[in-house]
Parts: sequence; C-alpha cells; structure tokens
Amino acid sequence: MIVGFADMFTPSILAAGSIASPMTRFIVAVSSVTQLIYLSEVGGLILGSKIPVNIGELFLLFLERTIIGLLIVCPIAHLIF
Repeated sequence: MIVGFADMFTPSILAAGSIASPMTRFIVAVSSVTQLIYLSEVGGLILGSKIPVNIGELFLLFLERTIIGLLIVCPIAHLIF
C-alpha cells in the first residue's frame, strides 16, 4: 500500500496478476482509489493552502488515511465476499 504514494495505480497493477482472492483484489482496488483521491485532490489543496504542512507531514497524513481507509474497507469486504 505504501507504493501508492509514488503512483496511485501501481498497487492495482502489481495486484492484478499476483492476487487470486477477489476479496483482496477488492481491498487493493478501493485502497488505491482512496489514495488517488487523497493525493490528487486533497493533498494538492493542503499544499496550496496556508496550512504549514511539509512533504513529510503530508506522507504521514497519507499513511493515516490509508490505515483508516483499510479499517473501513476490510469489514465491508468481509460482508460482500
């Protein structure tokens, strides 16, 4: 999931051929979309605003949002699959 910070589509590309479980593919896909939304929209807004946040703190926020997203997505994946 950390690979998603460099490029948001990399986790999905890496998981496409190597993961057989549909539940795991679902979790990777939803996490990848969550990371995409964060870095393309919210991350740019945070850096463009007057909030004093550097790249290290932005990466920490990225990790926190990814963990929170996983805590939400995993139970939903268990309900679906």
